[in-house]
Amino acid sequence: MHIRCLLAVLTIVPAIALAKDGKPGTYADASKAWERVKDTAEYQTYASEFAQFNNAFYLDEKDGCYALSRDSVNLMLVITQPDGSEYAVVEDVLSEVDNAKAHCFQKTYRGIRTKIPPFVPFVLQMSFG
Repeated sequence: MHIRCLLAVLTIVPAIALAKDGKPGTYADASKAWERVKDTAEYQTYASEFAQFNNAFYLDEKDGCYALSRDSVNLMLVITQPDGSEYAVVEDVLSEVDNAKAHCFQKTYRGIRTKIPPFVPFVLQMSFG
């Protein structure tokens, strides 16, 4: 009985945390948020601009993450705008896998300052082969 109550609490706590600050705390939560907006013009425009930014600075190549594994890594970047900042920041980088390649990309992208998205938190999906 106690285990059931504990499981119920553990299931509810992440939902409360998400509702409190609006930021997804897990890859699954981020994926759901991304699914809701991925086909909108605002998302597509920002994603395209972020891809140009990424490519201009070779962000995905700079730390040698691709060499760490042949497996694909899917990430959800959670982009927010700190109060009073003229830039947004990649506050969190969530991965569906836990391996060296994913950790490397998380380290690469977490904390990057970027253009302010059309809404925050903004969840940007990225895939690396």
